[in-house]
Amino acid sequence: MLLYWRREQYHEFTQCTEKGAVRIHCYWPNPLVEGYIIRIHKHFFSNCSLDRVVWLDPPEEKLLALILVPVFLTLAMIALVVWCSKRSDLLG
Repeated sequence: MLLYWRREQYHEFTQCTEKGAVRIHCYWPNPLVEGYIIRIHKHFFSNCSLDRVVWLDPPEEKLLALILVPVFLTLAMIALVVWCSKRSDLLG
């Protein structure tokens, strides 16, 4: 919710700045206005990086399970198909 609130405020600020630049007959985007926006952003949103998700590698045990379970399931399915195909004369 807080991240959405910040984005919404920043969006409103950007729209307001753009309308102000057009009202005083400045072209948009204007490097001077853009510098102003960046200064405002640095002042009010200096901790934006704290909201980012930092991805970490899973523990080795979980990673091993995530790798080995699909491998063993695949091998089991292959073995089942081979076994059923050899027994097709009895099943069909």
